[in-house]
Amino acid sequence: MQENRKMVNVVAGLVLKDGKVILAKRKKGDPLEGLWEFPGGKVEKNENLFEALVRELKEELNIKVKPIKVLEEIEHHYPHISFRMYLILALTNDDPVAIESEEIILVTLEDVDSINLAPADRIIWKKINKTYGNISKNLLKIL
Repeated sequence: MQENRKMVNVVAGLVLKDGKVILAKRKKGDPLEGLWEFPGGKVEKNENLFEALVRELKEELNIKVKPIKVLEEIEHHYPHISFRMYLILALTNDDPVAIESEEIILVTLEDVDSINLAPADRIIWKKINKTYGNISKNLLKIL
């Protein structure tokens, strides 16, 4: 990490709708274009993690979410940004709209492993599966 680079806090949602996970594809022109991610964004000043997730997902997907729990956190460094990512389990009944993304998909928890996730999202996904065992099998215990 560059010494003068500021660490940014970001939230990402493991958002479940009808038992499936919402994933967003990065837009063309983005440094991570074409890769999938758990939707979210930067935490603003004077905002807690849950408030940031609710705001970001309303802006990016036009959905209301109910944050449940911070599942994991990691630090990650891309050439263009360094950040601390908090993956938050959340629920929604709304249909997501790709406002800030190229595309949105809903996949089963078992299918997340087969998706071409951005590196930070892949790392945090592996970490929650290590922490919780197989998260798809243990999700009800978390809820």
